Order: sequence, then structure tokens, then C-alpha cells
Amino acid sequence: MKSEFSIFWIVKIFAAFVRWLPVSVALWLGRVIGTIGYLIDHRHKSLAYANLKIAFSCQKKTSEIKGILKKVFQNYAQNFIELLRLPKIDPHQYITLEGKEHVDEALKKNKGLILLAMHFGSWELCNFMSKLLGHPYRVVVNPQKRHQRLNDLLNSYRQKAGASLVEPGSGTRDFVKALRNNEIVGMVVDQGGKTGSLTKFFGRESSMSLGAIKMALKLGVPVCFCTIVRDPKAAHHKLKVFSPSQFEISGNRDQDIADSLNKVVTQMEKVIVKYPSEYMWFYKIWKYSKESTIVVLSDQKFGHLNQSRAFSEKIKKALAERSIRCHIEVIDVEFKDEAKKTMFAALSFAIHEKTSQGRLRYLKWFLKRKSFLEVMSVKGDFVVSCGSSIAGVNYFLSQDYRAKSIVLQKPGILSFKRFDLILLPKHDKKSSQQYGENVVFTNLTPNLIDQEYLQSQASRLMAKFPDLHHRKSPTIGLMIGGESKNYFISNIQVESIVEQVKEVVEQRQGRILATTSRRTQKDVEIVVKAGLSDFNQCPFLVIATENNVPEAVGGILGISDIVIISSDSISMISEAVSSGKTVIVFDAEKRKVNYRGKHEVFAENLFKQEHILRAKTYEVGLVLNNVIENNIKTKPICDQQVLFEAARQII
Repeated sequence: MKSEFSIFWIVKIFAAFVRWLPVSVALWLGRVIGTIGYLIDHRHKSLAYANLKIAFSCQKKTSEIKGILKKVFQNYAQNFIELLRLPKIDPHQYITLEGKEHVDEALKKNKGLILLAMHFGSWELCNFMSKLLGHPYRVVVNPQKRHQRLNDLLNSYRQKAGASLVEPGSGTRDFVKALRNNEIVGMVVDQGGKTGSLTKFFGRESSMSLGAIKMALKLGVPVCFCTIVRDPKAAHHKLKVFSPSQFEISGNRDQDIADSLNKVVTQMEKVIVKYPSEYMWFYKIWKYSKESTIVVLSDQKFGHLNQSRAFSEKIKKALAERSIRCHIEVIDVEFKDEAKKTMFAALSFAIHEKTSQGRLRYLKWFLKRKSFLEVMSVKGDFVVSCGSSIAGVNYFLSQDYRAKSIVLQKPGILSFKRFDLILLPKHDKKSSQQYGENVVFTNLTPNLIDQEYLQSQASRLMAKFPDLHHRKSPTIGLMIGGESKNYFISNIQVESIVEQVKEVVEQRQGRILATTSRRTQKDVEIVVKAGLSDFNQCPFLVIATENNVPEAVGGILGISDIVIISSDSISMISEAVSSGKTVIVFDAEKRKVNYRGKHEVFAENLFKQEHILRAKTYEVGLVLNNVIENNIKTKPICDQQVLFEAARQII
């Protein structure tokens, strides 16, 4: 109560002060207040910038958007000054009216008139409509429910301007009565809230109010769109009433309402494009949209991309629960060179989060031109990436659009707090570090593997390769990795493993389904082809660098009974373990003899928990034979529910 009392008197005294000032000085003070707000109000500035970026990113440069944003703050503050000055303003001196003839013509029909507006310009000056037009004018005013005394004070200023005020929820009957009395009713169309109708607004669905359109179509009331625009060089405004909108009535009520609303919104867009700084960009314009875009940033590492895609699918599924349609767009992030990549990481770390919005243009110094243009043009509600090198790009992009930022694995030198969600495999968890609520731990790296996915991939693979329909047991999936920073697969190693597996398969009358990876070295590919191309019991062999079969990995995992995989890729092991098949992991070669990295820790933990079997190169045949002989099963792990719950939380 004390705070309400204080706010009331502060506003009342300030209102008396600005009415005492000359109008030019009062508006100058408003611009100063707006400029200060622009500098210190990070929350509203961030939201308004994101809205402007969504609306104008393809038409305007970042510098132009920032210039508009500053004027938005200044105009909004001046609007408030003018609200407080309403009792002193002479509307005939302060406002030029254009289009009065449209009002007079519409009222001749004796059905009243709806003046349709939006939160644009100094809309409080529209309270002078009655004095300017010479006809009674009613308008809906949203109450200040938390500050009743302040609400009454501001309403008294509006009434002194000549408007009859009606609060939402209580005025439908009064409005109908006013229209039947051939009066003018003012209504806004934007900010429809939960009950509004979703209509394309600057290319994205936004909730718009239907009250005016429904009333106009039902009662046959003329509708005129109106705007008020500030003269930037003088204390003056132009209030324009457009000619009556022509709403067609086809008999299909819902379609007629939608078509009529689209016409009005198109008219709104044209005005906003012409005077962008006059619109009130400080609310979540597209909050209730049933459309969403997930931007997946790729560092050209196939495993990282697969992880990002996997979690994006979980977000898509979670959005579908809310009947929200979702589009996934993949952008390749390519740095000019390694030095630029390192420099960008340092820049990302150095820039403070409150000044990071609007910095996307910096990327042109670091990214290749094509990649830079793609990043600049994309608009997303969620930004997903995997790998430390592109975490900074994720951060900058998500900041610009106030999108939810999701990073898989550690974000390099950037603080975990900068992102909305981080999915961190347990093998990367440090006991000495404190983690926030935005960190979700997984047993494996995120992947698409579940039974539904495996069945789908297996069916697609068998449709392409009919010979795979002829079931032979055991079916062995052989997945050969390749080079990484600390590991590699040697041709001697692979030659030995291929011969061992062939021997077991011949003895057991089984078959081999084999694939290499994009990282597999050329000499290893030659060994694999030499050993399996002409082997009758290998009906499926894919050399990934030569033949792209999208269903290869999922199909092999779906069809096979036992999977043999190299230890160089945590992602591949994660996919194999998620499949529920018995998994044998053979050790890749180390570049340093005594090196012990996270790959080994990961494999050891899975082995201890009986999720995989491990084998040295010379042991693969023995372990495989033992698995078949004794029907040994490894325990599957499923992170899918953990990932899905994380997706539900992030949306």
C-alpha cells in the first residue's frame, strides 16, 4: 500500500511539473529519459532488439536496427510525457487530422464506426478523437490492477481529453449500444494474448485481437484503420484515418474473419515498415505462435552434427505435445582458419553478456563469407550446437533473437551460465566443479537411437538392398572408425580383425554388415574392401567416403545381433550401446603410448557396468565366438527419457 501511495504521488507531482514546462522542454526531457532507459534497461532493450531483428533483419543492417531501437525508447518516453500533459494539450493545435471525411461518410450509414488501431505512435493522443471529429468516442483502456489510485489518475487525464473509457470484460454490451447509437468505438488489434487469433505478422504467427473484426462482420459496422505519427522536428502529430476497410462476407464465418484480419495486419505492417520507431516493440510479439524454428549449428564433424540433430528431434517432439509445428535448419559454421577460430573464442569470452546482443556482425571477421551470410539470415527460437569451437556462435546468435541456447558437451572457455541448457556426458563431469540447474548429465552422447528409429532405418535399408531380407544368424555389424586427435585405426589392425570376424562367420554360417566412417583413412578403406568386397557372407559393405547411405548405421544396428565397433568414437559407441544389441569394442591405436583420455575412461566405465565387452585386436575373434557360444548379452542404456525431459524443460 505504501509503494502504491508513493508511486501515485510521484507520478502526480511529475505530471504537474511536465505540464508546467514548455512543451518543447517537456519533450526534450522525455527524450533524455528514453535515452537513459536505452542505456540501462537491458531487459526491455534486449526484447525490443530481438523483435526488431526478427522483423527487419533481411531489410536493415544491425546499425540501423540499433538506431531504430534508441528512437523507440525516446518515443515511448515522450508518449508518457504526453499522457501526463493531456489536460493541457489543445488537440487542434497539437494534432493535424487527416481523413475526417472517411468518418463522416461511415457514420451516414447509421451503424456507428469502429476505429481500429495498434500500439503505435503516441496512441494516448487518440483520446482527443471526440474533440477532433465532433462525435462521441469510446475506447477500451487496460487497467493498472496493482496500482488502482494511479489507474484512476491516468484515466482522469484521458477523460479530460474527451474519451469515454471502458475496461475490458465489461464493455461489450456498452460497445454494441454505442454503435447502435451511431457512435465511434476505438479498439486495438495487436496483442491478442492467449485468446487471440494467430496471424502472420512480419512472416511469423502472432496473436491478434478478433473483437473488432467479429463485431464489424456481425453487425455490419464500418471499420477504419487509424494511425498517429510524431513529427520528429516539432511538437506535433499527424492523426490519419484511412478509408473504410472492405471486408468480404462469403458465408464462411471463420474464413471471413481470418481474411479480414489478414487485411488489417497487412495494413499495419505497411505503416510499421514506414515508421518502425513508432511501434511499441517491448512485448513478446510472437509468444503464442504455433510455429517454431530450431537452428542447428554444425562444425562439420559428423558425430557432433548427429548429436545436435538427436536433441533437436527431442525438442521437436516436446513442441508437438503443445501442437507447435517445428522446422529444423542446419547451418555450417566454417572459420576462415585456425587462428581466426582461436581469436573468436577469445572474443566470445571477453564480451560481457549484457553487451553481446547486436554483435553478430563481428562474425564476418572470423567466418567464411557463405557461412557468415547464412548465420546472419537465419532466425531461430532454439539454437543447438555441439563442440566447443562453435559455442560462441551459438551464444551470439541466441542473444540476438533471445532464442534458447543449447550446447552439447563443454562450451570451451565460455561460462556454463551463458547458455540455457548444457547436455554434458558424465565422463566430462568434474567432481571439483559446481554445476547449475541448466546442466543435464547423460550416460552417453545424445543420439537418435531407439527401437522405433532402428526399425525404421532397418526397413529403409532392406528396401534399398533386398538381399538383406534373407535372415542369417548370427548377423555381425562391423563398424570401423578412423582418425582423431589422439587415436587412429591402422590397416594392420583392421586386416587382422576382418579375418577373425570372417572366420567366425564362416564357422557359424552367419553374415557381416560393414561400414567405415568419414574419418577412416584411405589405406584402411583399401584393406576393408580387399577383405570383404568379394566375401559371400558380407551382403552389405559401405565405404562412407565413396557411397553415402544415410540408413547405414541405423540399419546395421537394427538388423545385427552383435555389433563390433572401434573405440575411437564416443558417439559411435553411444549409438551402439543405445541399440540394445551386444556390443564388442576393440581398442584403437594410440598416438602416444601412455596416453589415457576420456575415450578410455568412457569405455572402461561402460565395461565395468556390463554395457559393452572389450577386446584387444588379437582377441576380437575369441570374444565374438564366446558371445555366440554362450549367448552373452550386454546391458543397453537409454538416455532418451532424460533427453526428452530436458527438451520439455527448455521449451
